[in-house]
Amino acid sequence: MLAADAIPGKSRPAVERLASMSLEDLSQLQVTSVSKTPEPVQGAPASIYVITHDDIVRSGAVHIVDVLRLAPNLQVRQINNSRFEVTARGFGGALGAQNFSNKLLMLIDGRSVYTPLFSGIYHDVQDVLLDDIDRIEIISGPGATLWGPNAMNGVINVITRSADLAHEPMLKAAAGNMERTVAGRYGGRWHGRTGAWRVYGKFLERDALELQNGQSAENDWHKTQVGFRTDWSHGDDQLTVQGDSYRARLDESGQPNQMVMGHNVLGRWQRPSGRSLWQVQAYYDYTKRSQPVGGAAFHLHTVDLELQQQFNLERHRWVWGAGWRLHRYEVTDGAGLLIDPNERDANIGNVFAQDTYELTSTLSLTAGLKVEKTDRDGWVPMPELRLAWQAGPRHLLWAGAARAIRASTPFDRDVIERIDDLVFLVGNKDSDPEKVDTIELGWRAQPHPGVSVAAAVFLNYYDDLRTIEPAPDGAFLPLRWDNLMEGKSYGAEAWAKWQVTSTWRLSPGVRVLQKDLRWKDDASELLGFEQAANDPERQLLLTSSLDLGHAVTFDATLRYVSQLPDPRLDERYQFSASIGWQVTPGLDVSLTGANLSDPRHEEYPTADGGQVIDRSFIAQVRWRL
Repeated sequence: MLAADAIPGKSRPAVERLASMSLEDLSQLQVTSVSKTPEPVQGAPASIYVITHDDIVRSGAVHIVDVLRLAPNLQVRQINNSRFEVTARGFGGALGAQNFSNKLLMLIDGRSVYTPLFSGIYHDVQDVLLDDIDRIEIISGPGATLWGPNAMNGVINVITRSADLAHEPMLKAAAGNMERTVAGRYGGRWHGRTGAWRVYGKFLERDALELQNGQSAENDWHKTQVGFRTDWSHGDDQLTVQGDSYRARLDESGQPNQMVMGHNVLGRWQRPSGRSLWQVQAYYDYTKRSQPVGGAAFHLHTVDLELQQQFNLERHRWVWGAGWRLHRYEVTDGAGLLIDPNERDANIGNVFAQDTYELTSTLSLTAGLKVEKTDRDGWVPMPELRLAWQAGPRHLLWAGAARAIRASTPFDRDVIERIDDLVFLVGNKDSDPEKVDTIELGWRAQPHPGVSVAAAVFLNYYDDLRTIEPAPDGAFLPLRWDNLMEGKSYGAEAWAKWQVTSTWRLSPGVRVLQKDLRWKDDASELLGFEQAANDPERQLLLTSSLDLGHAVTFDATLRYVSQLPDPRLDERYQFSASIGWQVTPGLDVSLTGANLSDPRHEEYPTADGGQVIDRSFIAQVRWRL
């Protein structure tokens, strides 16, 4: 990722005014996730939505996953107190069939945070200080050509502000009927004003949810996290070093506590040279998670190194690079879950190149290819083509075609599950990567200075989707994983921003999804198509942002989610609101309410009944020293 802070200058006040960023400013907001080079969002040929720093501050959210609910092209569902499902364009998984949300890639400042053990994301530990986030870029659709496997249906790219723009001391405390948080930041500039630094710390305590029968789920959540970032410049060279460390305790009903810990450190060097920009990035990431059931646990070490160059040549804009990643994992077998072999070094290498060629002054063609080699899947190509037509000064039409994969994992190939002494399910050593070929058409426009619109339609062809099959010798058990499902999904997504007045902005959004799956030859159809996912067909979103006078803001969000098919869950409406007051230039307070329209509801049903999410309120105080 080529880091670029979207809004130069000093850090703005904690209470963000609508006037601080007009729709014209938002259309010129620089994004890097579409092409790995900075470009205005208005000219990016992809279905990309940006959650700005202003949006985050005004939302009253306390965790990244809460912020992601602002994106109309994402589906966010809470499973239990600390576990969430986040998807784009469906295939959120089905827990009853041990199928997890595993087709969305998430990055934090260029560090990939999915787990290679099953390709999913542990959202309970992906966090930073929200006040330090510059923006979150969310692409719905494949992004494998630039970002690699698991970016099948989308990419979430969290980009924090440089220490030069966000280092002022700050204290924040929040308390409500469901959770409490305390956070702080301290920093400064290096001598000679050639760089800056900051450190932060935060603590979260969240109370247990309830079961359907009204009893406590006994799943309290406690998490502590600290981190730092420092940025230097020397001549044309720019260097960033940052890192985080966290520890969490996740209570489980009737089981020992689940302990989670980890740390990471990342370094990035950039140097412009004539028409080109070089970047070298490396990071180390370690995580440990001990499961409460049966004593299972895993240790995962990740080392990643990437070289990238961006350069312009006449009418061409090139970006190319190469990378190497090592995953070293060790799994402690539990009473019913084993991984054989239980430790392994997995090496992944890749090379990629992408060229954006200006065919005319208004028409450009982007062609790219990433080839990745893994120890298990060999060489896998992931190509992409995009055509963008600037139909007018405020209208962009684009089309895209791409292929992406979800790489096979130890859970696909090496898992052994037991019930007492009975082997119930085994992995498949010949498991193939899941694949998707996507065709997209999109439109982005600002037909009026006070209105901006983005829309896209898509058609996805999936192959080698994972299924559960009986033993091939006719004995039925043990069951095994296979790749005997295929099919397509299609749909549309659109959103807009309407500056109704200088102090009031409305942001509607809609997402529609249909799936048409089918079986391959020799498929048993054992668990039905429901094993692939339990996705809603429709989601509507309406956000209102209002400035009430000089120092008060009021933001509200209404969300509609259609029914889930199996396990069935009725359609639901969710309303949340946040009011903020800037008491002094350095002190502001806010009150946020979630699930105000429904005091008790489920978001992720299970066959034996899901956990109930209550109406909640939280008050926050932020003091900038």
